[in-house]
Amino acid sequence: MQKLWEYLFNEDTGRGTALTTLIYRSSFQKTYNFVKHSQYWSLEQIKKYQWQQLISLLNHAYEHVPYYKKLFKTQGITPDNIKTLHDFQQLPFLTKEIVQKYSNELKAINYPTYNFEETSTGGSTGYLLRFSIEKGVWFAKHLAYMTILLERAGCHAMDKSVQIIGREKPWEYRPLSRTLVLSSYHMTDQNLPIYVKKIKRLQPQYFIGYPSAITMLATYMQHHSMELKKLKAIFCFGENIYDWQREFLEKFFKCRVHDQYGHREQCILAGTCEKSNSYHIFPDYGLVELIDRNGQQVTKEDESGEIVATGFHTGIFPFIRYKTEDIATYTTHRCECGRNYPVFKTIGGRVQDFMVSKTKRLVPLMGVLQLIAKSSPNMKEYQLYQDHEGEIILHIVKKEGYSDDDVRHIRENFKTRLGNEFSLSIIYMDSIPLTSRGKYQFLIQKLPIHYSL
Repeated sequence: MQKLWEYLFNEDTGRGTALTTLIYRSSFQKTYNFVKHSQYWSLEQIKKYQWQQLISLLNHAYEHVPYYKKLFKTQGITPDNIKTLHDFQQLPFLTKEIVQKYSNELKAINYPTYNFEETSTGGSTGYLLRFSIEKGVWFAKHLAYMTILLERAGCHAMDKSVQIIGREKPWEYRPLSRTLVLSSYHMTDQNLPIYVKKIKRLQPQYFIGYPSAITMLATYMQHHSMELKKLKAIFCFGENIYDWQREFLEKFFKCRVHDQYGHREQCILAGTCEKSNSYHIFPDYGLVELIDRNGQQVTKEDESGEIVATGFHTGIFPFIRYKTEDIATYTTHRCECGRNYPVFKTIGGRVQDFMVSKTKRLVPLMGVLQLIAKSSPNMKEYQLYQDHEGEIILHIVKKEGYSDDDVRHIRENFKTRLGNEFSLSIIYMDSIPLTSRGKYQFLIQKLPIHYSL
C-alpha cells in the first residue's frame, strides 16, 4: 500500500516514509478490514453502529474536551440525556468561527502531547482554519478508505498511475510507487507535450487529480490528435466536477470517472461507486445531516441543504454537528450497487474557479488554497480578487502578530508556485464580505472565463 501512503503524505505533509507506514499499519488494516466487512450491512445494522459511535463520542467529548464540557453544562444536559437522534440534533452547531476561537479548548486532554499535529485548511471558502489531527493515525485511516475507493474501480494500490495536482516541480517520477506526478501549475504549451510523452512512456492504469487539470490535459491531447491506451479509471478530487467534464473525459479516455468528497476536518467522506455518480457517504466515517436555511432537517427529494457532519475519527479534536458550508442535494435513492449507505445526489458547494495569467492561460485554483494558508499563520481571513489578466489582489484580514515576515513568505511562495505570469498586490481589510448565502468566496473573478472544448 506504499503508493497511497506516498500520495497522501507527499501531497499533504511531505513526510511519507516506509517507517511511518510500518508504525501505523495496524490502524490502516483495522479500518480497511472493517469497511470491507461492513459495506453491505443492512440499514438497521448501520443505524445501530452509528448510534453506538455517536454516544461514545459524546461521552468522550463531555469527559475530556473542555469546550464540550462547558457546552453541555450551558445546555443543562449530559450525554445521558440524549436518548434519540432528535435529542442529538438539539445540540448547537459547531462553526468555523467557533473552531477558530476555541481551538485550544477543543483539544482532548486525555491524549498525550506528542499525538497532536496541527493542520490547516483554507477550504473552498478561503476561511483559514487551524486545528489538530492525531499524528499518523488519521492518515492511516484515510488511506484505508482511499484503498476501498480504488478497488471499486478495479484498481490496485500498486498499479501505475499519474497524479495531476498542485506541485512546485513541473513533473516528478516516484519509482517506488510507479507514480508520475505532474503539476497543475505548469500546464503550459511548452510543458504539455512533455507531460503527454511521459504519460505514454509510463502507460498508467489510472489518473488521479483535479478535474480541471485533467480536463485541460485531455483538451490539449484531443486538439493535437493524441491518444492514450485505455485507462482503468479516473479519480477526481479537490474540486466539484461538472457533468460536461465527466462526459468529455469518459468519452475521450474511454473509462469511468470517479469522484470523491471529503475534507481535512475528518467529518465526512463520500465517493461514487461502480454503478452511479451519486455520492455514497461512508456511514462508519461519521454521521451526516442536511440542514436547510432555517436549521431544519432536509427530508424532501431533490431539496438542497448544508452538510452538517459529526466525525467518528476525530476524538483528539472532536467536530460535532460541524457546519461544513458545503451544499448537497438530498435523495432517498438506494444505489443498485447494493450498499445501504446514505447518498447525496449532488454536492455542489465547492466552486471550481480559474485565474487568468498574463498569457491568457487558465490556472486552476486548487492548491493555491493551501499555498496561501501555509504562507502565514497570522491571517484570519483572505480572498483573491482578479479583474485584469495576470494581476491578482489578495485581501487579508490580519490577526495579531502579522508582520513583514508574513508578507515576505506570502510573496515568495506565490512567486515560487506561479512564476512571472502573475503579479500580486495585497490589500488589508477589516472583514471579508459574505455572499448572499452567508458564505465566504475564495475568488472574486471579474474576468470572463472562456473554457470550452
